[in-house]
Amino acid sequence: MKKKSSQYIYIAIALVLVGVLVYLGVNGTFPNPFHFDDIVILFTNDTHCYVDQNIGFSGLASYKKEIKEKNKNVILVDCGDAIQGEYIGTIGKGEFIIDIMNKVGYDLAILGNHEFDYGIDSLQKLISRSKAKYLNCNITYSGSKTNALVQTASYTILTYDNVKVGFVGVTTPGSTNSSTPAYFQENGKFVYDFKSHNQGKDLFETVQNSVNSCKNEGTDYVVVISHLGIGTGYEPFTSTRMIANTTGIDAVLDGHSHSVIPNRIVKNKIGKDVVLTSAGEKLRYIGKLTISPKGITSELINNYQEKENELNEYIASIRATYKAELQKVVGTSTTHLSLYDEKYVRLIRNRETNLGDWCTDALLYATKGDICLFNGGSIRADIKEGVVTVGDLKDVNGFNNMICKISVTGQEILDALEMSYRKTLNLVTIDGKWSVGESGGFFQVSGLKCTIDTSMPSFVIVDDNGMFDKIMGKRRVKNVMVKENDEYVPIDRDKNYILVSTDYLIKESGDGINHFANHKLLEDCEISVTQAYIDYFNYLNGDLTAYEKPQGRITIE
Repeated sequence: MKKKSSQYIYIAIALVLVGVLVYLGVNGTFPNPFHFDDIVILFTNDTHCYVDQNIGFSGLASYKKEIKEKNKNVILVDCGDAIQGEYIGTIGKGEFIIDIMNKVGYDLAILGNHEFDYGIDSLQKLISRSKAKYLNCNITYSGSKTNALVQTASYTILTYDNVKVGFVGVTTPGSTNSSTPAYFQENGKFVYDFKSHNQGKDLFETVQNSVNSCKNEGTDYVVVISHLGIGTGYEPFTSTRMIANTTGIDAVLDGHSHSVIPNRIVKNKIGKDVVLTSAGEKLRYIGKLTISPKGITSELINNYQEKENELNEYIASIRATYKAELQKVVGTSTTHLSLYDEKYVRLIRNRETNLGDWCTDALLYATKGDICLFNGGSIRADIKEGVVTVGDLKDVNGFNNMICKISVTGQEILDALEMSYRKTLNLVTIDGKWSVGESGGFFQVSGLKCTIDTSMPSFVIVDDNGMFDKIMGKRRVKNVMVKENDEYVPIDRDKNYILVSTDYLIKESGDGINHFANHKLLEDCEISVTQAYIDYFNYLNGDLTAYEKPQGRITIE
């Protein structure tokens, strides 16, 4: 009986001590693990140099200041693809964007695939220039020179009150072919490894290792900052698959697919809830993730109108250095040519569009070639009805690409088409919200017609770096016809055709399409894509009426 009484006494003492501990913690006597001020993580993704459009960076700076007046624990992070997209990015090779982001006050950032677009050496300088800490857990270097990413860290741990939050950075393995493959090579061999092997298994194991390291260092929460995307076009390296194949992650801030995800719950490997969120593109939204004692929530902020005047003036001073050139009027367009459908679903990477038809025709007009293949991922902005400036046409091709011309066989064209359309699906959208089967390597075409049979899977085999290897089965691209004397005739596998495209595709095997890399150049970088657009627009005198609708060059069945 005495023994039982003693047990009750010990239990009572323990309860009193717990009560005292909680009371003292709540009243600030010492840290209380059950109470802390909200931790607010603001984030952006895929801003693509939209520095003063939509909410803009001055709006972001204003909103950050507003939130900091209410919360002491505020951090701002970027999920990649910030430095490329518009001329302000191109003209400064990303430096102007980094300077603007420094003024906004970013704390952390990761590498999107387009952070590599100005070259690996330029990226090293940009990382040094940035005040934000760059995170990267899945890119390793095995070359004989200098690792340009040596300044990045796999993860970092920040402490707020008594709470530790680990941040892990993840970059899509698709970067090796969706940026410029040559940038990741030395002497023709890939020396930057993004953990692209084993259909995502290596990537997820690498992420898990960084998450485990955070946990071993005592973190209370782990947030992954990723540039992976969701949907079939980004398989197998999607953020949803990463969550499903890992444990210990509490939330994922994602980019790459430009998805608008206010708050989505995804189950991890052992069935626990993980918050997934993504803030669309081009600063149309600001992402906001809040960690509180009650749990984790996320939301997207849009239609925010306030601006930070000093930052606005700084951006204006940068634009003033090249304003006159970009404001030159090319002419007046009769028609709106677009990347999107009427519901603002991006189609340029999985369907023929009127803008794609016009762009490819412009390249053929400039070079007098037979066929133009132009990857949809290089077509970045609409041509709107009304006054069109040089800046508008530069924005259509934000990469400042140059045009190349080579002689290729019909068989090589067929193989490249098979590679380009391997992800294309009959379905266009999920619930009308975002495109499926997207690929930046989806060809918009001129001088050619074809049909994509989506009833069968693609039998294209790519290597671990996403480069074309071979075709092991039937072909889904059929009825390929080429234009000769204003008529379409079946393509001849053995005949040579004059192919027109960009330096990205022909010289650098962009999007893994390496079929043309070793061909002798008939024309090398003599005309820029932007100049071709200007010349063709002038040739048509702005009358784009023929392009009101896609012209039926790509049939999907």
